[in-house]
Amino acid sequence: MEYMTPSIYQKIINAISYIYSKSAIDKRIDLFRFKDVLDSYSEGQWKSKMWAVEELEKHITDKHNACLIIGGWYGLFSHILCDRGFKKQVKNIDIDPAFKLIGKKMSSFDNISFITRDGLDIFFDEKTNYQNKIVVCTACEHIDSEELYFALGNKHENMIVCLQSNNYYEVNSHINCHDTVEHFIKSLPLKNILYSGTKTYKDDYDRFMVIGK
Repeated sequence: MEYMTPSIYQKIINAISYIYSKSAIDKRIDLFRFKDVLDSYSEGQWKSKMWAVEELEKHITDKHNACLIIGGWYGLFSHILCDRGFKKQVKNIDIDPAFKLIGKKMSSFDNISFITRDGLDIFFDEKTNYQNKIVVCTACEHIDSEELYFALGNKHENMIVCLQSNNYYEVNSHINCHDTVEHFIKSLPLKNILYSGTKTYKDDYDRFMVIGK
C-alpha cells in the first residue's frame, strides 16, 4: 500500500516489542494489543483513513489551526494527514490510556499528540469548540447515537466535522451502525452537509462518511 513505507513497518515492530516488554509490568498493556495494533493498520483501515483525509483536505484552509480526532486509536489517520502536508497540531483523543502509550511509539511527526480523555468533551470545552478546529471521528459506530447527537448539537456552528460509521452490525462493540449513508446523516444534527459517500469493502460491509457543519 502507498503509505506502508519501511519506516512504518519498523514503527509497528517497535510497538509490538514495547507491548511485549510492558505487559509484564503494566496492567494497562496486555498481549491482545498485538492484534489490536495490526488491526489498526489493516488494509481496510488504510483505505477508510485515506478516503477521509482526501475528502477532508478539500475543506481545510489556512485558518484551521488544529485537527482533533475522537477515538484516534494508535494514530493512523493523524499519520496520513501529516504525511500529506498538514503542519498544524493533530491531537488523538481516546479514553483508553494504553492508546496514548502505544500511539506515541508509532508516531512519526512532532505535531502529533495523544490525549487521554472523552473525545466528546471537545464540544463542551470553549478551548476546543470553535470554528478553527477540525474534528474527525472515523469510529462513530462505537459511540452511542444519542450521546453523539447531543454532543454534536453543542458544537460551534461553523466547525467542520468528518464522521464515519458503517453497517457492520455483527461486531458487538458496534452500537451505532446504519443501513445507508442517508440514514447516518439523519442521525446527525448537522445543518450543512459538505460531502457524503459510501465505500464497500471486501469484508462485505459498507462504510459511510459525512463531512459537514
